[in-house]
Amino acid sequence: FAESAARLLAVHRELLAGGDVPELNLGGGFGIAYTAADDPAPIGELAQRIAETVAAGCEELGIPLPVVAFEPGRSIIGTAGLTLYTVGTTKDVLVSYQDDAETAVRRYVSVDGGMSDNARPALYEAQYSARIANRVSDAEPALVRVAGKHCESGDIVVDADYLPGDVAPGDLLAVAATGAYCWSLASNYNYIGRPAVVAVRDGSARVIVRGETEEDLLARDAAYEGVKG
Repeated sequence: FAESAARLLAVHRELLAGGDVPELNLGGGFGIAYTAADDPAPIGELAQRIAETVAAGCEELGIPLPVVAFEPGRSIIGTAGLTLYTVGTTKDVLVSYQDDAETAVRRYVSVDGGMSDNARPALYEAQYSARIANRVSDAEPALVRVAGKHCESGDIVVDADYLPGDVAPGDLLAVAATGAYCWSLASNYNYIGRPAVVAVRDGSARVIVRGETEEDLLARDAAYEGVKG
């Protein structure tokens, strides 16, 4: 982010030759923790380092300090959202590793959604984590891969995580950090209706975007006019 700011300041100086440019937009891209392995820099630390870089760069280039704007959408909304799925079929598959010298069991857990409501794993190999949301279990953990319902090899919701070994059809599965670039990228892939969006606060819930029905999917179909004669 500091390097990006430094490079944009050079462009900013060139633009100043044509007149006043009071604002410098440095964009967004601030990371969030999608899994326990992620450790994003705190916003306060990023802001301080960027401010220092901009101040030093303006002094070096001999230009006035601009108003600096940001677009921190994902860092605000990303962790505020999660996706709830219902578990369908589960299946254990034997997989090889370490040059096929060893084998292990991976449990595939299917859910009632997938790449139509979260395209990021298929598009970018994005990583997510999952937890059973409807109950507490003390079963031994099992290595799982959460798969969608769209009959595509790339339709993976969670590539690898551990869930209680008794995960079963009907369980609710929560996938965290789906507040950004999931619903906004959702589609009717394989003619699947997009899910509802529910806002929750202080124990109260309300639907803010209703889920699509079959009638919604068919609403744009033109009426059939039979051939006469």
